This record gives sequence, structure tokens and C-alpha cells, in this order.
Amino acid sequence: MQVFYNRAVTFTGMKTPRLLKILSAMVAVTGLLIPTVVPMAAADAAELSDNVPDRTQIAIINPDGSVQESDNAEESRPALSLAKLYLGYYVLAQGAEEDIELVPDMIRYSDDFTADYLESEYPEAIPEVIDAFDLEDTEWAGFWGNATTSAVDIATFVAALIDDPTAQPLLDAMSDTAEYAADGYAQNFGTFTLSDVTGTKFGWSDSLDVHSSVSFGPGFVIAANTYGDAETLTEDVQDSVSSLYPEEVTTAIEEQVDQLCECAAETTHLGMHTGAELKAQLEGTIYGKTLSFLPNSAPAPAFIYNLLAH
Repeated sequence: MQVFYNRAVTFTGMKTPRLLKILSAMVAVTGLLIPTVVPMAAADAAELSDNVPDRTQIAIINPDGSVQESDNAEESRPALSLAKLYLGYYVLAQGAEEDIELVPDMIRYSDDFTADYLESEYPEAIPEVIDAFDLEDTEWAGFWGNATTSAVDIATFVAALIDDPTAQPLLDAMSDTAEYAADGYAQNFGTFTLSDVTGTKFGWSDSLDVHSSVSFGPGFVIAANTYGDAETLTEDVQDSVSSLYPEEVTTAIEEQVDQLCECAAETTHLGMHTGAELKAQLEGTIYGKTLSFLPNSAPAPAFIYNLLAH
């Protein structure tokens, strides 16, 4: 079989330490005497509850590469629109240029019609991906809409894409999902609601009795599926998964930002922007949600955008 993928699955290049350094740079440029930001080690492993309801399966790939999963996380369930990730990746790797261009919006809007077209052009796509990535709990069943997969399989698959340049358009689309899908369904549930998440793909059945999502953030991937509505998936995920970052690190950042805002009111600097402007500049990037803690009134030097962008 032709090898068409790059399966680098190492989570060592954490984005958050870089962000902390940049916040320190903001402090230095504004001339404010604020203590140095405490360096962050690799994110703590998330804690998954032992009491995940049977209706829901959850799998987490942690920053250290370890996997946490509910007892049923290897159960093959309806893949729903998460199967579009398998399909989309194959098209990005093997498809014609005009078809590659269709992948981002298929993911962003969860567009069934685009998925139907792409699968008609590349019927081998999902079977090839299943084989290439050793997705033991995933079956194609002849049509993307009939495919089944497990939380472990989809989380492992997305984790393998993080450092794969071929997958970048797919990951970018997950980081910029539309508020409403092509069929009008709201894309705002499940793992998307967890802190530190920067990209998500959603899935739901036609009868709305099965829901799923898979998300990634700085160094982690989490997937969940429930036999229930969107609210049930969100509730089970929220109740079962702890924060992926130590509380003391978040507190340290918040305290320094508060001091930054207080001091900024007394100081005038050229080339300054607000936190709101910075977040608007970075909307849709990996830093967009990471900066959610930054108050809109916080001062931000103009060069900060370039640091984050590079």
C-alpha cells in the first residue's frame, strides 16, 4: 500500500509556554514592574472520572502520550460526521487540487453533500485510512454515513495529524468551525465546551439521538460519543473531565493580567492595542481561544501579533 501520511504523534512543542513568554514581553514593553511569569511545565494529564455513564464513551490522549479512556471507549459506535475527518484527510493526501479545496468547508460546515461527492470520487478513502492508521474499532460499511468508530480510534487518529503538514487545512478548519452547520444545526456542544480546546469536529445523527465530538488543544486530544442529545454529551463531558492545566498556572496568569490592566490605566505608550484587538487579529488561529482569559481592555503591543503568528 502506498504510504501517504506522516504519523508524528509527539506532544512536546507546547504552545502555552510560548504564550507565557509573550505575556512577559508585553510586560517588559509596557514598562510595568510585574514579577516574571512562572514558567509552565508540560500540561498535567487530564483526570477522567471513573463514573462516566454507560451511554457515553470518552478517550483522552494526554500531553505525555498516555491515554485515558472510559471502560467502553473502544466500543465501535456511529462515527456520524467525524467520519469526514477520515475522508478529508485522504483527499488532502491523494486528491486532485480541485477536490482538496473542498475539504476545509466540508469540515467547517460539516457539509454532507460535499462528503457524498468526495466519497464518490474516492471510494477507497476511508478503508485506506482505517488500514494506514490501524483503526481497529473503525468500519466503513460502504458509506461514510454508515461508518462506525470508537472514541479511542478517532482521538488517536487526530493526535497523529497534529504534526502532519498534510493535515493542516483539516486542523485549521476544526479551529474555525461555523457556528451553525450546513444543515442549520448548532456546533457548540460536547468536548468543544472544555477549557483549552482550540479545534473541534462535531457529529450528530439524523434523528438527533446520537452525538459526538473530537477536540484538540495544546498537546492533547479528546473524543466523546453519547447515545443522547447534544446537552447530554456536554453534561457528561463536563462532569467527567477535569481541566488539562494546573490551577496555579491559570491563577498566575490571571493575577499578572489583572496587574497589567491596573497599571496600564496610568501609563501611555505608542503602538499599543487592546486585548480585544489582539484576539480579533488571532481569531481562528491556535492562539484564539488560548487568549480568552485576556481582558478586552488589556494593553497589547503591536508586535505581539507577529510573535504569535510566527
